[in-house]
Amino acid sequence: MHEAFKYGGMVASVVGSVAVGLLLSLTMSILVRSAQKMYQVLRVSRLSYADLCEAAIATGPYKNLRRFSKTFRYMLECFIFLQITGTCSIYQIIIASTIKMVTEHVCPNFNVHLSLRTYIFIITIPLLVICLIRKWKYLAPISIVADLFLAICIITTMFYSMSEARSLKQRPPWKSVSGTFKFLGICLYSMDGFTLVLPIENNMKSPHHVRFVIHCGMAIVFLAVTLTGFFGYWGWGENCTSPITLHLPMETIPIILQFLLSAMLAATFAIQFWVPFRIVWRYIGKTHDYGFGKRNRWERFYRVLYLLFITCLSIVFPKPENLMIFLGSFFVSFNSFIFPSLIETLVVWRQYRQGQIRWAVVKDCGVCAVGLAFCIGGMYSLYI
Repeated sequence: MHEAFKYGGMVASVVGSVAVGLLLSLTMSILVRSAQKMYQVLRVSRLSYADLCEAAIATGPYKNLRRFSKTFRYMLECFIFLQITGTCSIYQIIIASTIKMVTEHVCPNFNVHLSLRTYIFIITIPLLVICLIRKWKYLAPISIVADLFLAICIITTMFYSMSEARSLKQRPPWKSVSGTFKFLGICLYSMDGFTLVLPIENNMKSPHHVRFVIHCGMAIVFLAVTLTGFFGYWGWGENCTSPITLHLPMETIPIILQFLLSAMLAATFAIQFWVPFRIVWRYIGKTHDYGFGKRNRWERFYRVLYLLFITCLSIVFPKPENLMIFLGSFFVSFNSFIFPSLIETLVVWRQYRQGQIRWAVVKDCGVCAVGLAFCIGGMYSLYI
């Protein structure tokens, strides 16, 4: 986010962060509200995001559109798969960058300066070990610890950025239109959590409280993301680079924190890895259902292949900022704005025809237009 602030300017980025946070909270609420209505229509207790998309189109008012329900499901699953695969790649690049910098400082007499791509390849081995964990319940406690360390790193970064900070007048309030769209792409990517919304709602004891959970969660995410961007850009200005921990001084406490952060990011990598792999395994696992033991071995085999694919992606695109802009501008725009607005329109369309909920359809059209604007503007900003 500190690089995002560098693209957008100080004031424009703060305003943009508020707007993105509010919009994402709105669209998450739209998705949950649509899902809860579909539970009643289908008489089921839970649906995944892809299930909801397929059901909304299959039961929608347009008969000619219903036969494309599977197509829309596959499209959504493909977008989620590619978005989180890119996220895993970014995590791998950040881990490799951090280890490279700390190792070269701690061992100056080692006299071997390996490239970032080499470090990406080296860390594939420990990542492979943790990615072979197949049960979510073993990863969830590690995620809590990872979040705590991440919070500590954010606070530490803010502390050191304040020691480098100059007058805010030296930071431009706004830069350019293309810079604004680059900021929005990174901001969307950083705040997005759509893949978690329905799984959380499906596992809550009181699902009717999920909107309160969404608003509280987004408030925490907004504060963490915005404070990191604000203080990072204020402290290091136009010299910002990713990951932000590269700006920390090579002292004992920051070095320990960076090693711990790398370990915790590896655990978070495994959690992110779990989501897209389950999408693929849902289809290819059926072809290897020849017994419990054989199925488990095939699953581990495909996990290794998928991790190697992510590693190749990281080696080919070792600069995370452009990848974040692309993922945020294209995939998050579709997954977080266009698909939810389409789903709600189809779900409430019968009520709209009765004249009961016209404003919801107008709102959905506006959300869809915002998503398309983010997508087109962000993609254009990458090519100018």
